[in-house]
Amino acid sequence: MTKVNVKMADLQPMSLGYEEGQDVTREVLHRADKAYQYFHNKYLELVALGVEPELRDLLIGYDASLEDFVGRVRQVVKSGYYYDTMGVFSVYLEYNDTYAELRDYLNSRG
Repeated sequence: MTKVNVKMADLQPMSLGYEEGQDVTREVLHRADKAYQYFHNKYLELVALGVEPELRDLLIGYDASLEDFVGRVRQVVKSGYYYDTMGVFSVYLEYNDTYAELRDYLNSRG
């Protein structure tokens, strides 16, 4: 196991591209997918380095919440109901929760 010096700024340099209540558009999908792909690659790099189990679990949770968000946004965009913000809201809340947990953990490490 390796002590990896990582900060939240290293993991998410780009915006998710969505705010609560916003219309769900192709542009939102594009930005969210780009943020997910960036984070997913960083996540794989960190896990390959052998980060401590608690950080690994938080990274897994955050990665999964981003993937779920992108998947739900993709479904809404595909359906054409761009105003269906309730269809995205629950996964957005999960994303916020996992983001806060990961951020708090990384901040507590100094």
